[in-house]
Amino acid sequence: MADTVLNTIVFDGAKKVITHYNVVSDSAGSTTEIVDVSELATNNGKTCKTVRLNKVSFNVSVTAPVDAIRMVWGVSNVVFQTLNGEMEYDYSSFGGLKNNKASSYTGDVNLTLPACTTGDTGTVVCEWIKVYE
Repeated sequence: MADTVLNTIVFDGAKKVITHYNVVSDSAGSTTEIVDVSELATNNGKTCKTVRLNKVSFNVSVTAPVDAIRMVWGVSNVVFQTLNGEMEYDYSSFGGLKNNKASSYTGDVNLTLPACTTGDTGTVVCEWIKVYE
């Protein structure tokens, strides 16, 4: 059996994207692509190349803190945010967290729930700023 995952783009406008992710673990762990920039709406014919994390709200309940949800820039495996507990981070005062464009850069964003305990849960709502290059 696999983790039960709901991953939705709630809003996809010219400048912002809002995503909603929910997972209930079966203890196997999983990785889910929450932003695929190639699938986002264009703006005046321009395609989105990457996104910046503007705000994130989350409620993550895991048995062990090492099993926290990790936000990863694309396939580069560069963790840029770890989520555990119930909190909100707002990076809008400086324009959001930028993709570091490490090797294997795609512009996409993944959420990873490592091997964990059956019944661990997480809900993550993100507001992203679209970047057109």
